[in-house]
Amino acid sequence: MFQVIYLVDATEPLNLLVGPLFYLYIKAKVDESKINKTYYHFIPSIIYFFYSIFFHIQSLELKYNAYLEQYHPELDFVKANSSFSDPLLLKHYVNELLILSIFLYLVASIIFVYKTQKKNVTSKKTIKIIWVDITIMLVILLTIIFVKITFPHDFGDYLSIVVVTIFIYSMSFKVIRESLFFKKEKDEKKYSKSALDEENKIKILEKINDQINQKYYLNNSPSLPEFAKKVNSSPNYVSQVINEKLNLTFLELINKNRIEEAKNMLLDQNLNETIEGIAYSVGFNSKSTFNSAFKKLTGKTPSEFRNSNQ
Repeated sequence: MFQVIYLVDATEPLNLLVGPLFYLYIKAKVDESKINKTYYHFIPSIIYFFYSIFFHIQSLELKYNAYLEQYHPELDFVKANSSFSDPLLLKHYVNELLILSIFLYLVASIIFVYKTQKKNVTSKKTIKIIWVDITIMLVILLTIIFVKITFPHDFGDYLSIVVVTIFIYSMSFKVIRESLFFKKEKDEKKYSKSALDEENKIKILEKINDQINQKYYLNNSPSLPEFAKKVNSSPNYVSQVINEKLNLTFLELINKNRIEEAKNMLLDQNLNETIEGIAYSVGFNSKSTFNSAFKKLTGKTPSEFRNSNQ
């Protein structure tokens, strides 16, 4: 036991990474450009890491007692000096800190997704997946709270580890499954029963491009059914062609062309138009929605793009 006792509680600082990493995962699902300069989310974990040094420089006897307290409280402690090992009692309340951290970042994630949903800059499918992720995290949080209340010692810790492990594997599996590596296979399965042949796909694609050339995307309330009528096809077939031939969703196709139009306007030295004016001109209903969509596709805000090209 004393040969590895120095590792007791060595991973505690990682507990405070669960909430921030989940929040950043949610933001990255919506817009990867939004996860720049996020180091400050890791400050609590870093602070706790340095604070835990007070404990790790203590004697092996004290660490052994800490192990017994967590996993075998029925056994007798050994004699040990415990001066200055946890001066602020942060280690004593580390489980409460974990729960608080996850709760705060879960609330932040819900607020972020709710605002994103109102802006309508992300596909409904992605939003639905994100809500499932948030629900899973909420279940995990409630499980941790239940376990800590019901099983305060070893079994509770083991059960918590099992739950978190399942979460990590499930999230990792989701990330891998949603990667581009599997996208073609998923699309093929999705449309395996479609009666649309290759010849008609090409015809529909040509009509889609015609509508894009006619700048349908400038419509401030575009809809797939309306667009399909203009293409003289069904919404399902139009969606299939956009997915398979352009590797985009309908909303992504609209926003991609809106942003290209906006970029041309931003680069036009003779155009004296505000950012907000350009946003409305290319079909967006608000400046904030325009900014989010623009940064998602270019990595810059409209103002940054304009300034960098002057």
